[in-house]
Amino acid sequence: MAVVKLAISGMHCSSCAGTIERNLQKFPAIKNIKINAISGRAKIAYDETQIQESKIISEITSYGFPAGLDNAKSLEESYIKGLKKRLYIALPLFLMIFALHMSGIHAFWSNLLQLILASIVQFYCGYPFYLGAKNFFKTKSADMNVLIALGTSVAYIYSLTLFYTHQHGFYFEGSSAVICFVLVGEYLKSNAKKRAGDEIALLTTILPTQARCVNRAQTEWIATEKIKKGDKCLVVSGEKIPLDGIVLDGQAEISSAHINGEELPRVVEKGAEVIGGSLILNGEMTIQATKDANEFFVYEMLDLLEISQTTKPPIGRFADKVVSIFVPSIVILSVCAFIYWLFAGEGLGFALSIAASVFVVSCPCALGLAVPLAVVCASLRAKKAEILVKNPDVYEKIKQIKMVVFDKTGTLTKGQIVLKNLKILTTTHTKESILSLAKSMQNNNPHPIAKAIVEFAGDAQILQLESKNYEIAKGVQCVFKRERYFLGSLKWINAQTQIPTKDLETHGQTIALAKESEILALFELQDSLRDNAKEVVDALHKRGVESVILSGDEQKNVAKIAKDLGISMFFANVNPTQKAQKIAELSQKGDVCFIGDGINDALALKEASFGISFAEATQLAQEAGDVLLLKNDLWGVILVFDIAHAALRAIKENLFFAYVYNIILIPIAAGVLYYPFGIILQPAFAGAAMALSSLSVVGNALRISKLRLKS
Repeated sequence: MAVVKLAISGMHCSSCAGTIERNLQKFPAIKNIKINAISGRAKIAYDETQIQESKIISEITSYGFPAGLDNAKSLEESYIKGLKKRLYIALPLFLMIFALHMSGIHAFWSNLLQLILASIVQFYCGYPFYLGAKNFFKTKSADMNVLIALGTSVAYIYSLTLFYTHQHGFYFEGSSAVICFVLVGEYLKSNAKKRAGDEIALLTTILPTQARCVNRAQTEWIATEKIKKGDKCLVVSGEKIPLDGIVLDGQAEISSAHINGEELPRVVEKGAEVIGGSLILNGEMTIQATKDANEFFVYEMLDLLEISQTTKPPIGRFADKVVSIFVPSIVILSVCAFIYWLFAGEGLGFALSIAASVFVVSCPCALGLAVPLAVVCASLRAKKAEILVKNPDVYEKIKQIKMVVFDKTGTLTKGQIVLKNLKILTTTHTKESILSLAKSMQNNNPHPIAKAIVEFAGDAQILQLESKNYEIAKGVQCVFKRERYFLGSLKWINAQTQIPTKDLETHGQTIALAKESEILALFELQDSLRDNAKEVVDALHKRGVESVILSGDEQKNVAKIAKDLGISMFFANVNPTQKAQKIAELSQKGDVCFIGDGINDALALKEASFGISFAEATQLAQEAGDVLLLKNDLWGVILVFDIAHAALRAIKENLFFAYVYNIILIPIAAGVLYYPFGIILQPAFAGAAMALSSLSVVGNALRISKLRLKS
């Protein structure tokens, strides 16, 4: 069984993905199909003995959706470039047609110029919609391409008929406007899809590109993706671990903060298991791979992200239903109305006018603008508040959120170790002398704890030490004025001096300064809380939303933060995969919003109903999150909720306007009021009604731009 990953362009919504899936399922050799219309990515499993990769690609392309290998970026870029070119031609031509139409000039030159310009827009700029509609005959699936192509064509043909019969009331500007507006939306959407399709590739940047392999007599550098189970690699200070494996020899202090959320480095020795991407701060190790490169933890996360992207959001399923019913219904209604009035003896021109009115009045401008325009206005308002909303589904899902799950390190906290408290236990040294001694022992040490102590010491004097020696992950000892001093963990100091330290532990990470005979001082360290963290938790509680902490850090550290913030539910010591599993468990009780900032949070961000990350987060977390807080302020979470609630309200109002408009005017356009009251909706009036409906939607959506937000 072979698997091919493809990039597919031209999909408007999940209905397009469904069209491709249904038609590919007709081939017995194709076993599993996963298509994501948002990112334009597909993963297809097939029997290579019965069907070729090229056949699958050509088949999808024949449905009207150009496809190529997943790394064929030129296909996607070519599609977007073509849309941009057509849009730049359609927009100025439409404005010229509209100006001529509104001028009231009915001279032959004016009519001819409108015809020429409209023909360019109709058949060149609108070509992609004709191409998509053409494939209806092969796929038997009607989509928005069919309605756009038929609606604009009938309006164009009607106007063309009036031109040749020397009449007025053209609708060239109407057909051109529809094509122009749809091209704008498709161009913006395609650009967004391209960015979404590239996000998971960022995960592979965690690993170094090369590894120092020591399998043979001499050291050899090989590409990381060529590592096989059993290979041995040497990794030294300052390098990233390139493989998942077990330590055969050596000792080192490693930082895995971006992998599992641990805020402090840890020491690993012979027999310990390590995962690729961790950074070695001190020491060196020989590590043996316990699996092939394609099975490394990083690539497992990559697969899980791809799977999570194929899930259809609720708004996608709703669009499927609307398109599957609305488009065919309008086509059938228009044809039936045309035939009825033709056989009723009202003449070809009258029947064609009715058909054009049905298509024009039902063109999805108001319905199409209802949601995206509200989303655009909400997103612009969010941008003013320095918030980037990347996934519009957030506006729909916000109403269901009853629980917000926070990562701890870098989210509720700043991800920086700070010295919270200094407790002096001796009378032989002053505070100034203790700070000078500690600063001198940790000066120029890049370790996070050392930096915190040096920063706390401030302007304390740096002493001339007689000697200084570091021990990895334990501490530092020095000789000053012929006396030996120790600065490090209590356990290490106890082993060095035999001074009892069991009762000296504090709430956070405790570092002690000691002589050989006594403990001089205790340094209590902790990760500092973000500004507004407490206020955000309280504000969510007032909105009926429960706060939860989910962290890879130790139990005591997470418990301390939870207590400070008044959060009753928290989970500690969870790895990235377990984070996603825990989100899935919590989601069974209701929709969950997850807020995180690290690579270790990417899966959880995807698993949640929607995810929020920070601009200062790792690049993958930025891409995986549905909302990005550009300002490093946790209060942005509250602003997201307020903006989203306002947007959802506007979306519902816009959909009401759009649906009521269609329900009332489509029957009138079909002529139901002609015999009893003599009322008929001419295409020109249909266009005006459509414009009025669109204006009501636009005006309602623009109100979001003036939304006042609580600081």
